Amino acid sequence: MRCQFCNKEKTDRIFYINWMGTVYQVPVCQDCLQKMWQKAAASGRTEEFRNYTGWWPGKQEPRHMGDRAFPDQAVSGLVMRRKLAALKAKLTEAANAENYEEAARLRDDIATMEKEVCTNGN
Repeated sequence: MRCQFCNKEKTDRIFYINWMGTVYQVPVCQDCLQKMWQKAAASGRTEEFRNYTGWWPGKQEPRHMGDRAFPDQAVSGLVMRRKLAALKAKLTEAANAENYEEAARLRDDIATMEKEVCTNGN
């Protein structure tokens, strides 16, 4: 995935934004995330930034794709869709690396999860 802001390859952080009932994925690279933090700090809004993104400089375990975007508010359907997005990204990487066994395993995992999402109506 490419960073939404600078268009760099290989971002490993992703935010999910629920805007008027539609969930959008916003991939962000480490550099842009630092710039966003600096802007939040300059405007005195670091607490809001921490609450909204779940990230701040010096946090021991940075968020990665598939992590909970809204730590205390994520509904199970959103968590499942987030995991699906992460698996699909890994599937693309495995296929590009010609790791077909891993790609087949990921494909099967995705199919299973998609059936669960459709069955639960989330």
